[in-house]
Amino acid sequence: MLPLQTKRLLIYPCRLPLLTEIYLRHPHAADKLAATIPDEWPQKDLREQLPHFIQLLQHDPRSYPWFMWIIVSKEHQSVIGDVGFKGRPDKNGAIEIGYSLLHSYRRNGYMKEAAEALVKWAFRKPVVKQLIAECHKTNISSQRILEHLGMQPTNLVGEMQYWLLLNQQDSDGQT
Repeated sequence: MLPLQTKRLLIYPCRLPLLTEIYLRHPHAADKLAATIPDEWPQKDLREQLPHFIQLLQHDPRSYPWFMWIIVSKEHQSVIGDVGFKGRPDKNGAIEIGYSLLHSYRRNGYMKEAAEALVKWAFRKPVVKQLIAECHKTNISSQRILEHLGMQPTNLVGEMQYWLLLNQQDSDGQT
């Protein structure tokens, strides 16, 4: 059932109309989420990726919901960040997670909560065999989130640390 719900969060997958409204900063986006959208969200990296996400969803509707999910704080009724994957599972069943949180909401466990909920959702899909990630070797906060998810570092290439988590669930969704 969507949105995903945790104790403190609602996590909404972004369909093309909502993604377009966010990109255009249309007020209907906040109405659809029943939440305020702070001026500082989406952050710079995501703002730059939105046209690419819109184009991909226009040409490949099956890419939904494998891109951006919006994180809403139940308490604040506000968008606090985003989490998602960098596309549909590849031929090996791998998906790559990415995330960002507004600065004022960091260090409160929100991203651990959101990422964990999204990974559990993804691992219930039979096509998903593994979760991968990358982060800068100095990004300790991001590394802690990946460790919380159970991911293991695989290799270091230049400044980037790569991570992996295999899906241990069987076809019944049991571990």
